[in-house]
Amino acid sequence: MIDRARAERIIARDNWFAHQPPRLRQALLARAQITSVEAGQWIYGTGDALNGLYGVVTGSAHLMLATGDSDVLIEIVQAGQLFGQAARFGGGPRLVTAIAGEDSTLLHVPDHALAEIARSEAGVWRGFTELLYNQLASALTLAGAMIHLPPPARVAARLIMLSASHDPIRVSQSQLAELTGLSRKTVNLHLRALEAEGVIRLAYRAIAVMDQTRLRARARF
Repeated sequence: MIDRARAERIIARDNWFAHQPPRLRQALLARAQITSVEAGQWIYGTGDALNGLYGVVTGSAHLMLATGDSDVLIEIVQAGQLFGQAARFGGGPRLVTAIAGEDSTLLHVPDHALAEIARSEAGVWRGFTELLYNQLASALTLAGAMIHLPPPARVAARLIMLSASHDPIRVSQSQLAELTGLSRKTVNLHLRALEAEGVIRLAYRAIAVMDQTRLRARARF
């Protein structure tokens, strides 16, 4: 099991979490549970009741959306990023299935713990409203990019969105193809071009962003 202090340092990199008041951050971490999950293990499923906030400490979480007879990969949550919702603001059951993309360590603040925190830190609900807004804004930005951008910019845009935790992006080219609606061959072509320009560096099932500014320019962000 990963050291708790290290787990808390990793989660503290999440952009939403980092902008919350110190007392609220401390309250969330104090009530957080740290668990290990094996690759392919369900974290929660579509239709499940909302049960709080999750964060990836090590590994990754794959968010899958059911479409007809198949599940489509729509997001990969990297280490140092939070996901999930509170029942108070969810408005219904889970819309996606979350699966461990590899052997991973997760931080989980259960819904009952959020209610306990709210009794002394009313700002927790205001913070969750902000978190839901950020998730909606990200989804709309992604939808616009996938509809409007040509393939090279679409690949760059997806890399920007996956690189929010500032670690190497843990994604295979096949997964990136699924995330962009492109063929693996097309994705490979554009990744090789970005690597040749020194914008990214490719490794096995991972991509390191070397120049965030130039990548944003390619993504037209």
